[in-house]
Amino acid sequence: MSRRTQPFESRFWPKVDKSGECWLWTGATTAGYGYTTLNGKQVGVHRVAYEKFIGPIPDGYSIDHICHVRNCLYPAHLRAVTNKQNSENRQGARSDSKSGVQGVSWSARKKKWRVVVTNSGIRSHGGDYESLAEAEAAAIALRNELFTHNDADRMAS
Repeated sequence: MSRRTQPFESRFWPKVDKSGECWLWTGATTAGYGYTTLNGKQVGVHRVAYEKFIGPIPDGYSIDHICHVRNCLYPAHLRAVTNKQNSENRQGARSDSKSGVQGVSWSARKKKWRVVVTNSGIRSHGGDYESLAEAEAAAIALRNELFTHNDADRMAS
């Protein structure tokens, strides 16, 4: 039997490493996300796992990796979310951040750390601080006020 005529499940599950906390896809990836071909279309393996173990993905929803591991497909680490909710669960600061803290930048004019959190395109200012630690605490508090799916912040506070 050729690979193409093998049942999908027998081609899919051998590429899943269940030995750790995450179920890791060992097959093909793009930008860290696992993918496979199903019914002639490329699909994310996390979407396949979600639908198999949890149920249909609502229209317009994404699948969020709660664990932040892109090639994970462990059902307990996946949840259906809106794009806004998915972006709230970002891990860490942007790669171009000078502070290394999400939502905190240096104000050269004021010579202080500035907190700005963006939610649904609206920038909320959280104040200016002498220390980076104070600014980080303020950024976490502001995200906890504005966001619903920022798991790492909620665990830190």
